[in-house]
Amino acid sequence: MNGPKIIVVGGGIAGLTAAYDLQKRGFDVVVLERNDEAGGRMRSELHGDFVVDRGAQFIASSYRNMRALVDELGLSSRVRRLRTGRGAVLRNGKFVVSDHAGLKAILTARDLGWPSKLRLPRLLLDLRRARKMLDFYHIERAAPIDDASAADWVLRRFGREVLDYLIEPPFASTFTVLPENLSRAFVLATIQYMFSGFRLHAFEGGNGLLTRTLASRLRVRTGADVARIAQSASGATVTLIGGDELAADAVVVATPGNHVERLCATLTPEERDFFEGVRYASSIIVFVMTSTAEADPGIYGLGIGRREGVRLYGLALENPKEGAVPPGKTMFNCAFSEEYAAELMHRTDADVVEALHGELRKLPLRGLDRTEAHAVHRWPELVPQFYPGYIRSLAAFQGRRERSDRLFFAGDYLVGPYTEAALTSGLRAAADVRRRFETGARASIGEAVS
Repeated sequence: MNGPKIIVVGGGIAGLTAAYDLQKRGFDVVVLERNDEAGGRMRSELHGDFVVDRGAQFIASSYRNMRALVDELGLSSRVRRLRTGRGAVLRNGKFVVSDHAGLKAILTARDLGWPSKLRLPRLLLDLRRARKMLDFYHIERAAPIDDASAADWVLRRFGREVLDYLIEPPFASTFTVLPENLSRAFVLATIQYMFSGFRLHAFEGGNGLLTRTLASRLRVRTGADVARIAQSASGATVTLIGGDELAADAVVVATPGNHVERLCATLTPEERDFFEGVRYASSIIVFVMTSTAEADPGIYGLGIGRREGVRLYGLALENPKEGAVPPGKTMFNCAFSEEYAAELMHRTDADVVEALHGELRKLPLRGLDRTEAHAVHRWPELVPQFYPGYIRSLAAFQGRRERSDRLFFAGDYLVGPYTEAALTSGLRAAADVRRRFETGARASIGEAVS
């Protein structure tokens, strides 16, 4: 190709999407991925007859940008609805079915008492007041209400029971972060999205199908560990650990956001200030594979609050996914609490599995005596934290006046902790690159892709 040369650093869904979009528009693109396979947190792997989704567990029917890309790649027939999307919370050591599809569903569920339920209409009032600021694709618009933690807001408005059994279990199990470390603006935007209605899907054969397909259509250099990224008036350079230096017209930095400041030597002051504040939640995810279907409790997800005394944020059953689990068997994954994961992060797999089963014995699960295998995945950077004040910082970053001329950024930390958000950030980074080289119109860079 004769178009501008672009290096994409990071081969997760954000980087692969940016690279794919630019390549099809005539840019000369290469992706650098430090691991031996691209895909990042959207990779799948086989363990015997089990399909393990290492990171991303599902896709939602309302992921419009992902669905458009899936259609373009010819993968629509591989997207299958989960057999059940039913969730539960652990309460007094028992699984209690929960439903967060709307206020009516919450009021009819049995995970809250009536005194708490009678306070919940206040939630509709809070959503109505903030409705113009709550946008799943533009979380930065909620900056004016990024003024408190979710824990403080929920305790003040709804009480302890709502925090312990309605908010903490689903948010901790999904985003690996506790309510005191989440902005109330993020939680409001997420609740509005949940109330909008969607169905859960997954790719038959694993969610890594999307990233594998993208990588197969791109030039991807694996095992390429980047030490430094720099820009000048005439271009950009990427230096690899080992000394190799690669030149390009521009670089899309699609690494976890907390690595950007370390890698990029020539950020603007506003950019550096923002990246200093990007944080990630860490965890250890363990997949448990059993030789019996008795271990399947008939739900998709279980959220666990701290009040229950279990050092796990939750479980997700893999049986509802088409082709993930052999007939007559069960697989589920477990997310350690962030605190317990930090204790175990550098322990052996055997130690992690032993610790896990110590927690699982506190749950009403059957069939654990017929466990046949485990897969342990350590995630020092699992998902970005949208902590109190972060959305205001993100809004300032997106509206900054001084921008790096040859560096562009992609990652879920710019939109939200979802695969759709990461993918959308890749599309936006590609759009910024195109505007920079196709028109030279600097003022338009940073405009949103829907």
